[in-house]
Amino acid sequence: MSKPFRFFLLVLYGVGLGLFVGVLWKALPYYRLDLIERPHSLAHPDFKPGGRIGHALGILGSAMLLLLFLYSARKRELFGLRWGNISRWLDIHIFFGIMGPLYITLHTSLKFNGIVSISYFAMVAVMLSGFFGRYIYMQIPRDEEGHVLSLQMALEREKQLERELRNNFGLSDEVLQQIFMRFPERSGQLQLGLWEMIWLDIVRPFRTHRLKKIIHKEAPELSGRAFSIVISTIKQRNLLMRRRAFSRTAHKIFHYWHVIHKPFAVVMIVFMFIHIVVTLMFGYGLQFR
Repeated sequence: MSKPFRFFLLVLYGVGLGLFVGVLWKALPYYRLDLIERPHSLAHPDFKPGGRIGHALGILGSAMLLLLFLYSARKRELFGLRWGNISRWLDIHIFFGIMGPLYITLHTSLKFNGIVSISYFAMVAVMLSGFFGRYIYMQIPRDEEGHVLSLQMALEREKQLERELRNNFGLSDEVLQQIFMRFPERSGQLQLGLWEMIWLDIVRPFRTHRLKKIIHKEAPELSGRAFSIVISTIKQRNLLMRRRAFSRTAHKIFHYWHVIHKPFAVVMIVFMFIHIVVTLMFGYGLQFR
């Protein structure tokens, strides 16, 4: 991820979370009231679902949920969407998938009942499953543009990183063999592969610490900057090796994840539109008094 885009994401999350926290802080005394007491509160015209702020939050959150589908359109190049890095589209997709539900939660004024609650809890399921889907997505070898790499292309990239270590830093085959962290390939059970992926992510920081100690011992001549580059290159190579080893398992899990994730998204959108239509028909969103 480039630095300008990383900064752009930080600004997005900063503004989005800042707005959420600001509204929550202001509305918290109202949310703490019993439902029967809320209509008598001075904050009721602002923070009830159809209030000035509550209604605006509902519109903002719903718009973000609809914008989630731009990522799917970009992947399939629908509506002429062929520009932009797919992985960056995914990062924006995740932003909408996090902030949309947060704003919708404030829109509900923490009151979950009626048929619209089906849409709300489907939305929560979509958001939570999205975190898991993002994790599995990251286990599949991809290039910088977000396109899936074949196993052969991933292997060639690993060898390229090894050549960089030899040619740019003079590390011998013997030294490289001692410092490379091996990730065993698993072709067996789906569940075993998943838990092994999770475990390797948990212990990765400890392996990185051990890797630094080995490099200090085996290549003490490396300077500070060269040392950092070597660490980064080895981590890229080992991570790519691991993703290649688990590629088949990750693809299978990702397929099953789609089977679960998409129906929740459809239910969410269908009931959200029912809610919007009913709101417009009866003018609930326009009653600010």
